Amino acid sequence: MKDVKNEALLYDFYGGLLKGRQKEIYEASVLDDMTLSEISEEYGISRQAVSAMLNRCRKTLQGYEEELKLIRRFEDMKDMVSEIRSIAAKNASTGAEKIVELSDRILGEL
Repeated sequence: MKDVKNEALLYDFYGGLLKGRQKEIYEASVLDDMTLSEISEEYGISRQAVSAMLNRCRKTLQGYEEELKLIRRFEDMKDMVSEIRSIAAKNASTGAEKIVELSDRILGEL
């Protein structure tokens, strides 16, 4: 499950940087949950070609994350906002209620 989540996050953040055919095949695999056989039939290429392209896409997307670290920053920000929300929820006051509300809005946007 974690691999699927990680691949989906990589795609969400960096998928737009893949080339047309790469993007289509990666989407078919990760987002549409198609098998190598189904993708190879759909695109008229061998299973080996599909597998090689998916591996290249994964490596490319992981390389972007290693350089830019956008997902790591995103996850860190989510954790910090969750911690702020948790602290505010424990301190019942008008200001704390507003912090909880804003934290929920931020988490909803992330």
